Amino acid sequence: MPGVTAMEPACAKTELVPKWRIDVSDYVAAADISRDGTMCVLGVGNGQVVGVDLATGQQRFALHAHGGGVLGTSISPDCERFVTCGQEPSARIWSRSGELLRELPGGGASWVEHAAWAPAGRRVATAAGKKVRVWTEDGEPLVETEPLESTVSALAWRADGSGLAAACYGGVYILPFVSGAKARQLAWKGSLISLAWSPDAKIIACGSQDSSVHFWRLASGRDSQMSGYRSKPKALAFDRESKLLATAGDATVTVWDFRGKGPEGTRPIQLQSHRGVCTRLAFSPRKGVLASGSQDTSVLLWEPRRSTKPSRFAFLEDEITALQWHPADGGVLAADASGNAAYWETSG
Repeated sequence: MPGVTAMEPACAKTELVPKWRIDVSDYVAAADISRDGTMCVLGVGNGQVVGVDLATGQQRFALHAHGGGVLGTSISPDCERFVTCGQEPSARIWSRSGELLRELPGGGASWVEHAAWAPAGRRVATAAGKKVRVWTEDGEPLVETEPLESTVSALAWRADGSGLAAACYGGVYILPFVSGAKARQLAWKGSLISLAWSPDAKIIACGSQDSSVHFWRLASGRDSQMSGYRSKPKALAFDRESKLLATAGDATVTVWDFRGKGPEGTRPIQLQSHRGVCTRLAFSPRKGVLASGSQDTSVLLWEPRRSTKPSRFAFLEDEITALQWHPADGGVLAADASGNAAYWETSG
């Protein structure tokens, strides 16, 4: 089986059968599933945004959203709007049906590289160049940061929407939205390329250009480093209990356990089956199942606390570029560098 190392003979029973597959004809750079589980939005390298009915795989709309490739997309918590950004100077807010509602200027930067709707509250964050901007859901400006040390490489909202973290060279900056709170910098002399904020809001982890993962315990400010990766850890994911942190940086997926006194001084869980470098990671919101996507075209499902072997697997046609879980029913969406997207129901 291409992309997966030798497995037990019974593995034929564990291959996921797609509920649907579509081809959007170009690199899928971003994907998001609405909180009500009815639709997904795909951001494509040719500048298009495609809305897909999650139950049937039928296209709801296809619109030319940006002059260059789409870089990010995020659906509002009420599922009535979504925001996109791409290779041009403005992000945009759209209605659920694909009608343009508002332009979000990037402030002179050539690209708006990141856009994220707050998981709670009515705010949208964008990052262009060295600045982060926060807007109301209607596109009215709320906050604009001073220029950070370098171009913003990643954004992540706190789960309750009361804070926003931005990573760049020099560390992580946390912008609070609580009365009287001050912005905070978690300094790190290196270039950070990925960011994950734990669901319990206690830990921020970042992948670094020097092929390590750095994390901070926010209550104490204590920071630690995980090293030994063969390449840059561009994908990170916490489980829903904030106890497991899955990290890429090789064909092997490395999972660190934060229970007790860990992960310092402990051995991580090593998940080995991909043949190419892992490119995407996502934990199920319902239980401790991890999905991983790879350059080798495979999507694997794991239960790290039970086994170091994958429990289910599937394939697309090219490197996996997007990976997202359904918020309720256990399904998983993946897309690849050739424009293929598929949705698999994983329960049962």
